[in-house]
Amino acid sequence: MATPLFFVFFTFSLLSFPFFSLQTAFIAPIHKDHNSLLYSISVHVKTPLRPANLHLDLGGAFSWIDCYNHYNSSSYRLVKCNSPLSDSFNHGVCGSCIQAPTPTCGNDTIFTYVYPEKPSIRDEYVDYLNAKLTDSENVVTDVLALSTTDGSRSGSLRQVSYMPFACVKTNFLRGLARNVIGLAALGRANESIPLTISAKFNSPRIFAICLSGTRLGSGVAFFGSKGPYIFSPNVDLSKSLIYTPLLFNPQSGSIYTNWLPSYEYYIGLSAIRINNEVVRFNTSLLQFEPVHGRGGAKISTSTTYALLQSSIYRAFAMAFMKEAARLNFTLANAVEPFGVCFEGSSVEMTAAGPRAPVVYLEMEKGKVVWKLGGRNSMVRIKKLGVDLWCLGYVNGGEFPRTPIVIGGLQMEDHLLQFDLEKYRFGFSSSALMQGTSCSKFNFSSSDNFL
Repeated sequence: MATPLFFVFFTFSLLSFPFFSLQTAFIAPIHKDHNSLLYSISVHVKTPLRPANLHLDLGGAFSWIDCYNHYNSSSYRLVKCNSPLSDSFNHGVCGSCIQAPTPTCGNDTIFTYVYPEKPSIRDEYVDYLNAKLTDSENVVTDVLALSTTDGSRSGSLRQVSYMPFACVKTNFLRGLARNVIGLAALGRANESIPLTISAKFNSPRIFAICLSGTRLGSGVAFFGSKGPYIFSPNVDLSKSLIYTPLLFNPQSGSIYTNWLPSYEYYIGLSAIRINNEVVRFNTSLLQFEPVHGRGGAKISTSTTYALLQSSIYRAFAMAFMKEAARLNFTLANAVEPFGVCFEGSSVEMTAAGPRAPVVYLEMEKGKVVWKLGGRNSMVRIKKLGVDLWCLGYVNGGEFPRTPIVIGGLQMEDHLLQFDLEKYRFGFSSSALMQGTSCSKFNFSSSDNFL
């Protein structure tokens, strides 16, 4: 029997136009601010749509936005008390005001002591009996728009309606990168950006980030996609992903929701090697303490360099210096915030960064290993006649909440996937060793809408 012409045309259409599939994947550029050394994600918000930069926070549960600096949008909605969404804001409080309705004022609407929250608060010691709370503000929903993707390039913008944001005052942005107007939460809460997108478009509960440290191009975030993740020249970084389970801290680091499990991402780090030198430290520090959630090794885009608890840092630094001596590195006076630096002239450069001792982060008793070369372990300091290469791991103090925090430097030019369907963390080998980088995704411009 002849194949119906309509079926042939429909099948060809699906193959030719991947953006119109039943599942929708999105992308957004990730920029590094080279003053604050923090990362932001570029999106569109409000109606009419406006471009916006939001601080990228892997551990955030709810996004927030400045509602006081000319917040004009025809699509914003205040979250009403006793609505389904209001139940997501723990300890939400119903409130009213006598002024005309605005994003910061409405009758029978929810405002909250739980959010907004700065990422740095989660890494500080908290006196729960005398906690310093942030201002409570209204919660709104509004339009978020991102580019669609087939995994190799950007496509048309598509709107995500009713994205929840907690409001903040403008001064709440202090300490973040320039030109950001809020925070993009990528934590494992259902109201985070990745899981909101997955719920609305029936796409996989998976997202990935690829951070770029160069000034020449942006990194990229993928939402609702298992892959491919294709970078020029046609390198699919999803093919080099290695997986390990995601661990969830039973106690949140938030001063507002400390009785809930953490929304941050932890991995089961079991050992560290530098070349063949084992870093000897008390691994019991990594066990989660059940009352306040101290312990573990987490991944944070809000931390510039890896933070190591003092005893771990000392052992790590000694092992690194021992291996660096084998490469004829010359020690120099360190500059803050670093504790170990070397003369720049003694460090050989390669296409993939400085030739340095290799750091191996071991998980699952060495069955899974994340390999970090000099590009992800060393920082160039070159100014005012000083030329140094410094160890990009910092002393995090004697009693940090999290003994090991893997920071932005360690992630750059590695594709990282967060699979919340199988509760696993995927990481690629260095993109630089595969002939590409996180700055080589094809962002083709388009102002069309789906």
